[in-house]
Amino acid sequence: MSRSPEEIAGLYEFNRWANARTLEACEPLTAGELEREVGGSFATVLGTLTHFIGAEWVWLERWHGRSPGALPTGFAGLGDLRTRLDEIEAGQARVLSTLTPARLGEGVSYTNFKGQPFTYPLGDMLVHVVNHGSYHRGQIATLLRQLGKAPLATDYLLFLDGKGK
Repeated sequence: MSRSPEEIAGLYEFNRWANARTLEACEPLTAGELEREVGGSFATVLGTLTHFIGAEWVWLERWHGRSPGALPTGFAGLGDLRTRLDEIEAGQARVLSTLTPARLGEGVSYTNFKGQPFTYPLGDMLVHVVNHGSYHRGQIATLLRQLGKAPLATDYLLFLDGKGK
């Protein structure tokens, strides 16, 4: 599937917006609520945030030709996660600033956590990261509701409607 650097940049603008809204919705949670097991793939809001933010770092590393052996762990709470996400998003922006149509089609090889080698076009990897984040932001919305809290909407069309406001 052919993608343009501008399309990818727009997806990452959405991803940053949606990540910020998700973290904003989590800010009112107490430490106990962040770590309360309520179900889902990672049981807690903090666990789910740690997973998807950690995965964004792993993919950034892979785009640079490195293959981390595991997701990062041990975040000390929302402030720590926000700081790490800011660093990751700055790294993503640097990668996006170098994109060309040819680069989007280039294969990027990495080894997954099980030691299996994979190669995908960079453009597909970039789209995967945004899709992965959307999936887990949806899980966080459900976890917030289970805790009696209100998530903030992160729909793509809502982003387009409010863009620039």
